[in-house]
Parts: sequence; structure tokens; C-alpha cells
Amino acid sequence: MPLIRRATIAALAAAALAASPLFAGTAHAVGTHTCFSGTVTQGHISANPCDGWGGADVIVVLRFGRDAGTYRCHTAFSWNGFLGADGCRPEATP
Repeated sequence: MPLIRRATIAALAAAALAASPLFAGTAHAVGTHTCFSGTVTQGHISANPCDGWGGADVIVVLRFGRDAGTYRCHTAFSWNGFLGADGCRPEATP
């Protein structure tokens, strides 16, 4: 491959990588669960009764209790109003 073609490809690839964060926008959760109460232990949430949807990159809102607040979690599983979520951290409020 000629040197000019390699340089052109490299320059285009670098420009695409540099521009990609400009178009990415802000990250949004894929789903949301709202729970009456629950507990947070080392990044794991156990809560009930809950409603909502989503299984990955979700927002979990605990309305009442010691750990009340909004959390962003990597994964969540809800069944019959009970929720288990992992990889959770407090979500910053705007």
C-alpha cells in the first residue's frame, strides 16, 4: 500500500475517533424501577414492592427507608414485585 494512502486512512481514522464523543450525547439509562423501600449493601439492592422495566443499565428509585434515593445499576431483575440489582451506585441529582 503506498505511503500516501496509509497516511490518508490513518488521518481519516483519527478524525473519526476524535469526533465520536461530540456525537455520542449524554448517557441515558435503558430502564427504570421504582420501589417502595429497599436496602443497599455493597452495590447490591434488594427491594420490594417495585414496578418498572429494564434489565441492564437501569435507574432504581427507593422511595422510603434508610437507603432512600436514586441509584444507577448495571443489572436488575424484577419478579412479582421483588427486585434484585447489582453494580449500583448513587445517581447524581441535577
